[in-house]
Amino acid sequence: MLIPIESIEMSSPLKDAPNDEKVLDSIWAMRRKRNIITNEVYKHKAQLNMHGGQQEFAINYYETLSPVFNWFAIRILLIHAVIFKWITR
Repeated sequence: MLIPIESIEMSSPLKDAPNDEKVLDSIWAMRRKRNIITNEVYKHKAQLNMHGGQQEFAINYYETLSPVFNWFAIRILLIHAVIFKWITR
C-alpha cells in the first residue's frame, strides 16, 4: 500500500497550494477485492475522493457522468441469466 500512496504524494496535484487558492476537502477510500468463491482478499485498492459539495463547475470539473439503468435492461439481463444459467447472487 505504501508504493501507490508515495507515488501520489510525489505527483503535482498534492503539492502545497498558493495562499489565495481554495483547497477542497478529500478522503481516502480503501477497498478490498475478494475472490467470490473462496472469499480470499487478492487486491487492495485506494482512491482519493474530493468533497463533491465544494466543487464549482468549470473550476474543479467540466463534466459529470451519471449512469442510468432502466427496468427493461435489468429484466433482459435477468432473463439472459436464467437462459444461460449464469451464477447470480
